Amino acid sequence: MTGARAAFLDRDGVLNEGVPDPETGLLESPLHPDEVRLLPGVGEALARLADAGFVLVGVSNQPAVAKGKVSLEELIATQERVLELLAAEGVNFATFKLCLHHPEGIVPELSGSCECRKPAPGMLLEAAAELALDLGSSWMIGDTDGDVGAGRNAGTKTVLVEYPGSAHKRGRAEDPDLRAADLPAAVAAIVNG
Repeated sequence: MTGARAAFLDRDGVLNEGVPDPETGLLESPLHPDEVRLLPGVGEALARLADAGFVLVGVSNQPAVAKGKVSLEELIATQERVLELLAAEGVNFATFKLCLHHPEGIVPELSGSCECRKPAPGMLLEAAAELALDLGSSWMIGDTDGDVGAGRNAGTKTVLVEYPGSAHKRGRAEDPDLRAADLPAAVAAIVNG
């Protein structure tokens, strides 16, 4: 697969719904498998990307363990549920990277800076090296400024999905190549563009 193009996809707000944080009320990552709900049209959109020759790669910041909100086992079970629901729709990812770190985490080994937390490009670069991906012909699809920044920092084109629940994570200086209401619209723009 030398030089294959990839679609790097954020998880929450792109593939699955956000869940209200009990402290802030803002939509964040689901913390338990039974909270995972795929967004409408995601399976079909991902299948369309794969059919168009894109390698599907997941890249998601998941700091709940670093923040002491859930155990690593709970976080992994939630991630496995996302993949299970996607597989039931006939979609499989080549790889799915998770950054477990947070700059202000309370778990020492997961706190502080890292190379993988978006907008850093570490997860994209690692997947590109593992799968021999051509970053210049690839897309980063996400719903936050951090996603757009990670794509820019890795050298991909970028799509900002304007998921209403993650509006609090957008609005700074990042300027994506495309904007879309949801993943199906993003895929249509990429494939038809």
